[in-house]
Amino acid sequence: MNTLILAGCIGGMTGIVSHLMRNGKVLIFPKKRARPKGIYLGFLADFLIGAAASVFAVTYIISEPDALRTLIGVSILAGMTAENVLLKRELNVEKAKVEGLDRINQRIK
Repeated sequence: MNTLILAGCIGGMTGIVSHLMRNGKVLIFPKKRARPKGIYLGFLADFLIGAAASVFAVTYIISEPDALRTLIGVSILAGMTAENVLLKRELNVEKAKVEGLDRINQRIK
């Protein structure tokens, strides 16, 4: 149980570090959103995703998580991988927006 808590904390911290790198060294705090209605989790979302990925990786990849060095390494890699998946998704959304704007500009011309 202690290894899962440690893995979650390490993966979560990796998520926060990537959040800081992506947002210009600024933590974005949770806030309510008007459109679409809901809550934006900010840095907590990155922490939770990194933690979940590292706990999953430690649980299913490492057979003996007794070695602290292995636990830390796998947790960091899992947290970084989860953030890369999210960045790829954001990149695809932005690419679709740009393509849509290009089609609109071509119709206007």
